[in-house]
Amino acid sequence: MRKRGLLTAAFLLFLSAGLLARAPGCLSGKMERPGQPERPKFYAVRVVSEKEVLNAKNSLGAPDGGYTEILPGGQLVVIMEKELYFSPIVGDGGALDSGSIVGKGGAEIDLEGWFPMQDTQGKQYHDWMPLGISGTGFLISSSPEPINSFEGSSGVDMIKITNHSTKSLFVDAVIGYDLKAERSQESARWTRTSSSAGTTSMLWMTLSRKN
Repeated sequence: MRKRGLLTAAFLLFLSAGLLARAPGCLSGKMERPGQPERPKFYAVRVVSEKEVLNAKNSLGAPDGGYTEILPGGQLVVIMEKELYFSPIVGDGGALDSGSIVGKGGAEIDLEGWFPMQDTQGKQYHDWMPLGISGTGFLISSSPEPINSFEGSSGVDMIKITNHSTKSLFVDAVIGYDLKAERSQESARWTRTSSSAGTTSMLWMTLSRKN
């Protein structure tokens, strides 16, 4: 069993107060934020449970035009290929999406993650917690307080989608963004930029000596 970090009750209150997601804004999955390179992705790989759902397995894997239909009042729980992490803060304080959904339909939905928790007495347990919704996906936002949350390489890999509207929700794929791969790519870009800058500097110095 994988070691999982813990979230405290303070984080639970923070999420419950401001991030309960009931909006179709996360139904994109094909959009990248303007000016950002394409992000490394992974997908849902297993259906854990389904209620009032048709063709549940169509939501697995990369987008292929085959849809899972979540009927009004329906619910779908999937396991992701990798774990989702707190969304990194970028630019003027905004956060990058932790994931997104390729889908269609005007349904109002709840998105939740299966979070490891710890109460004030130190008792460990798991609970469903809401995920934040952005215009292009969903995110796991960090608490404004420095509390004991994720530790080591732990994250959230179980996602629950609930359709609260009177219309069907159609899901082609559930996408997670690979934060570790992104960090590796960013490190590689920084190394190439530094190397290029060093080469330019050496060339300038050589030309200066000749002149």
